[in-house]
Amino acid sequence: MINERILAGLRAFQPEDLRRVLNFVGTCCTITDFCGCFHPGDISHFLSNRLRGQNLSQHLFFTQDTNGQVNALIMIHPARFSSFDLMVHPNQRGGEFESQLIAWAEKAVLALLRAESPTAGSEPLSLSTEVMTCDLARVSALERRGYQPDAQHSMMVTIRSLTEFIPEPFLPEGFTIRPAAGEHEASLLADVHSGAFNSNWTPEEYLKVMRSPGFDIEREWVVVAPDGRFAAFTIIWFDPISRSGLFEPVGCHPDFQRLGLARALMYDAMHEMRAQGMTTAVVLHHTDNPASTGLYASVGFTPKYAITTYKKTFQA
Repeated sequence: MINERILAGLRAFQPEDLRRVLNFVGTCCTITDFCGCFHPGDISHFLSNRLRGQNLSQHLFFTQDTNGQVNALIMIHPARFSSFDLMVHPNQRGGEFESQLIAWAEKAVLALLRAESPTAGSEPLSLSTEVMTCDLARVSALERRGYQPDAQHSMMVTIRSLTEFIPEPFLPEGFTIRPAAGEHEASLLADVHSGAFNSNWTPEEYLKVMRSPGFDIEREWVVVAPDGRFAAFTIIWFDPISRSGLFEPVGCHPDFQRLGLARALMYDAMHEMRAQGMTTAVVLHHTDNPASTGLYASVGFTPKYAITTYKKTFQA
């Protein structure tokens, strides 16, 4: 059962809450050295990409203490993902507060699934959440609630110091690097995102990303090909509290792969991160993607934490 007293400070996210939510996340990253924490850029990416065009107040929630300070964050993913993520202030880990947040998140995801599918109420439903292997408090809390881990890690958190030598970017003749210029380039951005990830972005969908809270067009950097197409891209996110920069995502159109474009783009972006006062760069990648694993290793990133998916089945 949900204890309403323990979760009395639960609130639905509103755009005006963005800054203090990001400050909470950055503070947690600093305290825990990123263990069990999202990067603030992950939150902005969640809002602008995964939740683009949706009602944010139905998918992002936070709790605050009696002083109005944010102390937990709940991310309810769209129904097709059947998942949630949770972040709790390091000073309140491992107890009844965290257990109650998990229970509340489960209830929210199940309600979303049943609202979206007329048959969901009569079939078993599987929920998932991702956990860093260093986060023993979360592992324990989930296992007590009946979750089981996948056999293999799903993702890897990798880091690179920005205080060490960063090579200058090298591009083939005719290619250039610059930030995206504005909404009039939505079609070019949709094309390079679709090509890189074998997806079906449209200019209209990408405009939703560009108009979302937390998105800044100057943070999306692109490699422009001699013919004017966008050949590669990345979005960089800065956190002045932990002094870290996040790459999320990084991609290269298949027509332009094996030219070193993504590597050059990341080097250029790392120089910008350092100029903005960041001392550490962070990037995540799927463990079953050797191309991204090789790319990030080639520009100096090393593994820090593995991420495992935990799942639980709920009977109708």
